[in-house]
Amino acid sequence: MPLVFVLIIAACATVELALTGAALAGWPAVRLGAFAYGGFYPQMLDDWPGLFPGQRMTMFATYGFLHAGLLHLTMNMLALAQLAREMATVMAARAMLLIYAVSQVGAALAQAALAPEGPVMVGASGAIFGLAGALIARNFVVVVRRRLPMQPLVRSAATLVVLNVALALLVPQIAWQAHVGGAATGAVLGIAQAVLTRKG
Repeated sequence: MPLVFVLIIAACATVELALTGAALAGWPAVRLGAFAYGGFYPQMLDDWPGLFPGQRMTMFATYGFLHAGLLHLTMNMLALAQLAREMATVMAARAMLLIYAVSQVGAALAQAALAPEGPVMVGASGAIFGLAGALIARNFVVVVRRRLPMQPLVRSAATLVVLNVALALLVPQIAWQAHVGGAATGAVLGIAQAVLTRKG
């Protein structure tokens, strides 16, 4: 797994452990404050002023390092580690990081467009769905180019769709809009990467 993703996982874990530790120490307001200053608020793109100058921009980066608890963090980081290891076999770390970062922005924009009055959003899942979308889309280009069987690719895409639907049904507070936006952004970038590099 590329070092940059090890650092991302370490940063997310450090933040969540600090917030969990603060709650256990009797300071639950620390998490609320972190969400207030670093979470993604769709309303801020409309008429909310924010708590500090530039928050409308910084929230696109900071929300991905915040999580709603240890379970949320663990699920996301396990998925990220698996995807990063798999993608590292077919793509340079810089390309992976670009897809991750742009997908995080795309996920937030989709959340803002589809749930403009929604609650604060936190978590790396939008960017992670972006990596998944990029991997599937890149593999689609390779399959078409080499005229390989489509079945494995269809299964991967179906798994991604089923996972998102299941999460939306089982955990209503999950920001499925961000998952869709991240996956779509990643898919576009994955196709572009495959076409431009002509690898695979």
